[in-house]
Amino acid sequence: HRALGSYVNNVDRFIVPSRFYLEKFVEWGFNRNQFIYIPNFVDLEKYQPDFFPGSKFLYFGRLGHEKGLSTLIKAASIAKVSLVFAGTGPEEKFLQKLANDLNVNTEFLGFLSGEKLYSAIRSSKCVVLPSEWYENAPISLMEAYALGKPVIGANIGGIQELIKNGITGEG
Repeated sequence: HRALGSYVNNVDRFIVPSRFYLEKFVEWGFNRNQFIYIPNFVDLEKYQPDFFPGSKFLYFGRLGHEKGLSTLIKAASIAKVSLVFAGTGPEEKFLQKLANDLNVNTEFLGFLSGEKLYSAIRSSKCVVLPSEWYENAPISLMEAYALGKPVIGANIGGIQELIKNGITGEG
């Protein structure tokens, strides 16, 4: 596309949901003026928060190696905390074995959506997003906040834009 000029010649504006990716595109040689930042959002009226802290740390999303979940399990082993995973993906069996080998109290709920997912989030201590690859502007963090839960997230990519250390979580 770069050689053909597909984007430069045929797109007037790109919408990006994080300032992080806007800056990445500029770093990669795109013209800053082609971008407009419009942040992701959730409709708060669709969520019923629960501010009471549960006992387990929750990750929800795709179970892939880029999400940093093996690092999360190793950290949980050291910290002696319980984890819940809501999601499926190519790393699921590996993560189950790793948690078992490290004797980490884990629960794998499989894919959840709608009220079942929201219930899992509300019953958690907090939501964890330990991604090791750039995230853009994860809606999962906003859903956690809307459901009354703080977030522990990797200090990379767009995640760091969504966490106010010591206020909405730790990054």
